[in-house]
Formats: sequence, C-alpha cells, structure tokens
Amino acid sequence: MASTSLFFLRHGQTDYNKQGIVQGGGVDSDLNSTGIKQANAFFQYYQHIEFDKVYCSTLKRTQQTLGPWKQKGYVFEEAEGLKELGWGVHEGRIPTAQQRADFLEIRNRWAQGELDLRVEAGESPREGWNRGYKFIEKVYEMHKGERLLICSHGRQLRILLSGLLDGDVSKMDLYEQPNTGLHVLEMKDPKDFRVHTLSDVRHLGS
Repeated sequence: MASTSLFFLRHGQTDYNKQGIVQGGGVDSDLNSTGIKQANAFFQYYQHIEFDKVYCSTLKRTQQTLGPWKQKGYVFEEAEGLKELGWGVHEGRIPTAQQRADFLEIRNRWAQGELDLRVEAGESPREGWNRGYKFIEKVYEMHKGERLLICSHGRQLRILLSGLLDGDVSKMDLYEQPNTGLHVLEMKDPKDFRVHTLSDVRHLGS
C-alpha cells in the first residue's frame, strides 16, 4: 500500500510570538509582517508541489500562513485536532517572572511524564494528543497514498511529532518549532511513520 505524505507546517510569526507571549488555543491572532513574509517564502519554495488536500487549524494564523495556497485555488479544511494546546490563564498575558517560572515548571513536569497535568483553565498534553491523533486516524482513512499540507501550531506539533515518532509525548520538547518550520513524514499506517525532514526552514534562506 502506498504511504501518505504529511507536510506539517507551523504557522508564521505573530506579534505574540515576537514578544514571547503564549497564545494557546484562546488567542486568535494575525500574522505580523515577518510572518507574512515567511508564509510567502514557504509558498515560493514549495509551490511546485501538488497537494491532494490542505488542512489547517481553526485559528487565523494557520489560515493566513496558507493564504498563498488559497490564491492558487486550494480549499482548506479546518480541523479541531490541529488547534493549539490550550494554555488557560497564561494565554495573551505578558509573562511576569513568576509566570515564566510556573511555565518552566509545568514543562519540566510534562517532560517527566505528568501528561495529565494542565494549567488552570488549560489543556493537558494527553488531551492535545487525543484530539490530534483522531485527526491522524481520519487522515489515514480518507487519504491513503495522497500528499497533504497540514498547518498547525508549535506546542500541538511538538505533541503530535513526539507521539507519532517516539510513542512518548513527554519527549515533545525535543522537536524544534521555528515559525514556518516544515516536518515531512511518510505514514504507512497510524503507528508506522518514516521521517524525511524535521524543522526545515531552508525556504527562509537558513
């Protein structure tokens, strides 16, 4: 059976990214001028590739990152499984020293395997994984042998990549997530993946 090619793309830069402010799933921000340039650079570099389907999250920053592809005629499908992890009380707030410490502590505890832990009003990594993996199962059933462009978010992509490639979401911070970084995987089935590319930003001239 032919494998399915998954081109996972993180969205372009927003002002929140630039300022180090967590957006999570609750802040529906726009790309800034740098993010728009990144999105255009990605399109210019990869526009020769024909995709069978394009997926994005329900948030504007992924949809705007894919804007050049829409102009080319692609129709996007929004997927809840691609939405950024909910960061609850941390979302949209300029971090204080205490909030940075709290943020680091919860990331360290996730790395130690406490995957049901969540910040106040937020999501746990296991919840992010469960909805993300439902999306992967759907893709497997609907798109066997096809090539897909999938735009999501930094933390949710960390969760997906670590779960799919390592079988262990606690390893999520091993996966770098630059804005418009590209990860290309080949899927034989929902538990069998081969890596072609991780965190590729050659389209940005790096």
